[in-house]
Amino acid sequence: MSYSTSQDQNTMSDELASNTPAMMNQASSVPDLVKIGAIPTNTAIEVDSDILDPVVRSDTFCRFQLQNKGILHSHSKISVRLANSAADGDAFFPLGVGVHSLIDRCRLLIGTQTISEIDDYNHYMGYKSLFMSGEHQKERESVTSGRCINHGVYYNDGDNASNGGISDTSASFIGLDIGTEVDRNVSEATAIGNLELKPYMKTNSNLGGPEYQIAIADLFPFLYTNQLPLYMIKEPVTIELTFSAALDKRVSGNAGTSYSIDTTSLQMVADYQYFPQEIMEQYAAANSDMTFTYVDYRMAKRTVSSSGAAGAEEATGTTIMNVGGAGRICSKVIGMLSRDAESGGGITNNYHSYGPGRNYDKAASASAATFNGSFIANIKYNNEFLYPVDLDNSARYFYQVTQAEGMVPFVTRDEYSFQGDSITPFTFEGIAQNATPHGLPNHFFYNAYHLNRNERVNSRGIEYYFNYDALSTLGGGTSNSYTLRVYTEVLKTASISNGMVSTSLA
Repeated sequence: MSYSTSQDQNTMSDELASNTPAMMNQASSVPDLVKIGAIPTNTAIEVDSDILDPVVRSDTFCRFQLQNKGILHSHSKISVRLANSAADGDAFFPLGVGVHSLIDRCRLLIGTQTISEIDDYNHYMGYKSLFMSGEHQKERESVTSGRCINHGVYYNDGDNASNGGISDTSASFIGLDIGTEVDRNVSEATAIGNLELKPYMKTNSNLGGPEYQIAIADLFPFLYTNQLPLYMIKEPVTIELTFSAALDKRVSGNAGTSYSIDTTSLQMVADYQYFPQEIMEQYAAANSDMTFTYVDYRMAKRTVSSSGAAGAEEATGTTIMNVGGAGRICSKVIGMLSRDAESGGGITNNYHSYGPGRNYDKAASASAATFNGSFIANIKYNNEFLYPVDLDNSARYFYQVTQAEGMVPFVTRDEYSFQGDSITPFTFEGIAQNATPHGLPNHFFYNAYHLNRNERVNSRGIEYYFNYDALSTLGGGTSNSYTLRVYTEVLKTASISNGMVSTSLA
């Protein structure tokens, strides 16, 4: 078990309970055991791993209780698999979130205090997974968590002259690269092939569905930089998971079918770290009063509807949504829009985020103008707008996400803003990768706004102004229902005093 250093911006401050110079000198020689990356390389570390069964488990909920010993490693894992589904046909975990699609809500409690919780966690992970590199998803996450949004170039090497003939040097499209070969026998006439998952990644198995792991640091983001000193806590520490609905919310590729969780597979591999006893005793004595400062997430959501015939959709109109945060210190706002009707189908299920629609179909109407719709948004708090002029440029939204997270999302332009036409028509598990609404385009239009004034939000809260012009009526008809989810990142503190834990919002 190695120590890893994270770039997360969360911080933790320790108050040393000491009154004498001798104690101060002793405290200064004690390393910070719970802050990741702070341990000298010559410090001996022992790891004890326990496999914990949940104290409560069902197809809808489970609870784990940890042992109050050592220091809990942040990358301890919870394993889960689906039940035998050979009679239900092929399905797979949505590629954007993987096994995280099973978790609707996660909660970490110490005693009766809620340290961290995230509602609609599976949708939240759709956003966080944007910042995981493609090669990491392909080589590691595809076998550990089921996430695999990795891209590769698709060469036009078919035999059909209408497709441009054979070319080994000119790539026509970008598409998924999951480490398997494209089956080109699906449609020789058009040279359109099918990309299939490896057998162990799908549900059609007499031995049960795919088994994956969820890191507790993904469930509770503050654990990326801090670890829990369980041996210093006298109260019970529990993790609660509420699972998503069995029908159409857990897997993709076979809509209308329920998939159950194999509850016997629910286990937690808890890694407890131990340092030399004298160091741990000195650390506990020097930090009898300890304070963690970290961020937590609060969610608000509402329904957004599109209207108008396909190709002539109407704008949603400017809508003002209060997303909370009153009286709190907030550092970030994250917005995402998912299409409700896409549950159970598509490469990403409904763990995605739509942007405005477009019209590239010149064949349908020669006189129709080719256009890309626009999304207009702003944030208002403390009686001032975050931006002096409303944002309406997709490149600016991409830039704001990069600024808020400190790194670039690993998605293409077509996938993010629905601009261009670069996604391959080759199918993935029978789903055309360039199709709307079940493919990849326009499924990763996540937005983030960094609240950079470092102010406490007043009693009016944070107001989110938005207007989709125009929001596509995908799937036919003249209307469609979407759900807008907005997460507010709030500052929170947790204190450990003589083994008892208390928490409060900053």
